[in-house]
Amino acid sequence: QELGGDAFLKLLTTQLTNQSPLDPMDNEAFVAQLAQFSSVEGIKGMQASLENMVSGMRQEQMVSGANLVGKKVVIEGGSFIGGNNEESVGTVNLSGDAESLTFNIYDSATGELVYSETKRDIDAGPRSLAWDGKTNDGSVLPYGAYTMTATAQIDGEVTPLQVTTTAEVKSVKWNPQLQQLSLEIAEGVYIPLGAVERISN
Repeated sequence: QELGGDAFLKLLTTQLTNQSPLDPMDNEAFVAQLAQFSSVEGIKGMQASLENMVSGMRQEQMVSGANLVGKKVVIEGGSFIGGNNEESVGTVNLSGDAESLTFNIYDSATGELVYSETKRDIDAGPRSLAWDGKTNDGSVLPYGAYTMTATAQIDGEVTPLQVTTTAEVKSVKWNPQLQQLSLEIAEGVYIPLGAVERISN
């Protein structure tokens, strides 16, 4: 990698010039060295082509991602931005009738449980919780990042459920670790594009 093609050819011609006339290099060895050189050059060319292709794909994703700014996205995992008397909605899909359905909301920064609500005798299907940004005792919580979880008691067994929430995309940026776009849903709060389940106006 450090010598490069020109240095390889110089070494090869020097080797040929200084070889013993009584014991010259075999034709097979000469061809093998040329073949290795060709393979290395081919791999380097392929690597450059792949890098250009990845760069082009990244640019295309950034342009496409710009169209998401201002759109509403449905996010898997229950993360959302709320509080300050703003309504936030989380949705689950019950596979069967449940004796009870419990929603818990946590402060994402501290992990503290800030709100809990349990509903009884719930029919199967999609069910939602609209949270007004307050604690159970009515105290208004600050605007920030929260996480909603849900569990259902079905046939006597407690089952965790996948919660989806909705957020507005503020901006997009490229995440080099995940090699995909990240969407900003609040000041400094980003989610990977792969966590988005649905996009709407």
